[in-house]
Amino acid sequence: MRSKQACLVLLTAVALVLPVSAGEPGLDTNVLVTFNVGSVDNGKDVVLKTYEMVLSANGEPIEMSTGARVPIPTTSFKVSDDGTRVAAPVTSYTYQQIGFTAKVSARFDEHGSIQLRGRVEDSSLTGPPTADGRPFIQSMQQHISATLEEGKPLRINRVDEIDMRTFFIQVQAEQLDDGGERVAAK
Repeated sequence: MRSKQACLVLLTAVALVLPVSAGEPGLDTNVLVTFNVGSVDNGKDVVLKTYEMVLSANGEPIEMSTGARVPIPTTSFKVSDDGTRVAAPVTSYTYQQIGFTAKVSARFDEHGSIQLRGRVEDSSLTGPPTADGRPFIQSMQQHISATLEEGKPLRINRVDEIDMRTFFIQVQAEQLDDGGERVAAK
């Protein structure tokens, strides 16, 4: 019985140390993930913002965040015990992150396609603030669980608004070689 267990352990160890043959993606392979955020104008996609991040294909999530914290006014009134206002209103501010955030992980499947998992959010200020100073915020959020063909974009989100504006988020993934160059571009 002992010899069978030792043999199984030895075979498992050998399988773990076998190198990935040249050109085949492994857990330490880097992947370039590109997010395009845009709108549709007269039926044509117009990319407004592009974000790129490099992550390892080991399935560990990586987070990227860009943007600014925007103050949002909140007004309160001091009130007496009988429910009447005591003083002038007091304005305080809360802050909301506006911009682009992605938390994604990547792996290669047995066919060489890139499996992307995670969450993407894009928010921006739209139009002038309301009379009380509160901003109008447009936000798109999407959970991703997709298998991507290398270098081929996939639209993961689209919002059609009443006023004829259409916004989208598109993702693309590409394998990088040890020098950080796109493998498919060679």
